Amino acid sequence: MKWIIGILFSIVGILLLAYGLNLKAVAETDVDGDGIGVYFLGIVINENVSSVDIPSYANGFLGTGIIFLILAVCMFFILLSEKNTLKPITTKKQA
Repeated sequence: MKWIIGILFSIVGILLLAYGLNLKAVAETDVDGDGIGVYFLGIVINENVSSVDIPSYANGFLGTGIIFLILAVCMFFILLSEKNTLKPITTKKQA
């Protein structure tokens, strides 16, 4: 179960980093109208973000992605240092 959490942290961290870089690219181009909507994994973050505020949203996604990746790496180091996590599950011998 601990390994699954580490893998999920890694996936979410990579997705957050990719979305943050995408927002940085969008901020460099001209945004038409009032702004853009920011959605992450189908969740509405903000429906109307002005072009001035897009870099701050991008930095937030990048920072959160880095934090998730650091947590995943720390979790993997802890799990690899434990001796019992890599052993297969065996049944106890009954007397």
